[in-house]
Amino acid sequence: MVGSLVGTGIQLWWSWRWDAARAQKPEPLSSPSGAVTVLACMRNESSRVLAFAERLLPAVLEAEQAGMSVEVVVVDDGSTDDTWSLLGEACESHPGWRRVQVTHTRPGKRDALEAGMQASQGDTILATDADCMPLHPSWIVRMTAGSRTHWDVRVGVSLPMQRDPEAASWLFALQTLEAERLAQRAVGAVEAGSPYLAFGRNMAWTKDMWNQTQGMRHAPSSPSGDDDLWLQQACRAGARVQACLDPRGQTASEWPSTWKAWRTQKTRHFSASPHYPWTTLVRLGLPGLGWALLVASVVHNPSVTSVAGLALSIVARTLTFGTFLYRAGRPALDAWRILLEPLVALFRTWSWWKGATSESIPWK
Repeated sequence: MVGSLVGTGIQLWWSWRWDAARAQKPEPLSSPSGAVTVLACMRNESSRVLAFAERLLPAVLEAEQAGMSVEVVVVDDGSTDDTWSLLGEACESHPGWRRVQVTHTRPGKRDALEAGMQASQGDTILATDADCMPLHPSWIVRMTAGSRTHWDVRVGVSLPMQRDPEAASWLFALQTLEAERLAQRAVGAVEAGSPYLAFGRNMAWTKDMWNQTQGMRHAPSSPSGDDDLWLQQACRAGARVQACLDPRGQTASEWPSTWKAWRTQKTRHFSASPHYPWTTLVRLGLPGLGWALLVASVVHNPSVTSVAGLALSIVARTLTFGTFLYRAGRPALDAWRILLEPLVALFRTWSWWKGATSESIPWK
């Protein structure tokens, strides 16, 4: 009974404190102070370069029509295919585009980010990836609104790109659930005042804050998670962090199409977690502890108290998840998919184990 009460308490506290993604009064939409640089780092993305340029164009045009000064800086991070030459074609076709080439880089995106920042002329940087697309032409306008006046770092949302209905599968269903839950945790942590997670697929910051932290110079080396580690570094430097849940400020990204590729991606992502502050690691481990206590209580003694505690915890998590989905412009009723989270947890555990017992995997 004690385990059930403790487990329920942990789950309810976590749901209220970190998962809530509290609805806040939106800031007035205002243009960023100064020019904007859209920054993308690419490695062996020859199959995506031209599509990326086509997808980005409507957002650039709408931002320029709104009176904003926008440049696009693309970094070829040691590609061994035709990425560099195709970027040259894109730069010739799109005024305001510039390309930067980096060779012999370390694992992760840090060298590419540093090179891109040195080439950037914007006061606000909006980062994305080659496999991403803005969900709305207002993406740049929405993600950079209030820069420097209201925030120094902005955490955006990027969820899996919709696939052909005939190609829908359990793999895509679990990927979507995990992406939504990660976004919920990132936004909830920002709105709770303890940011720790960001996504390079949709993230903005001011050049002033980048310079104040000296970029990635002091961040620990990791094959992945450069975005998270720099965000945590910026928070220690006093950065004002804001989340953007506006559906018009979101991007969609391509996710691995096979279980093996997804496992490889997850293994790579876990490489950053050992560099998290111990307080963050403890906090992230609490939900697992709560579920373990609840399940153990039900299995050991399926009393009314233990079963009610488990049911109450599931309801609380589902409601907060549904609230997040609604704020993100997605169907709130899809929150029932949280019941599939144990499957995602098993997959993440397997991916972590593979990373802990095998060689590190480069970011691309």
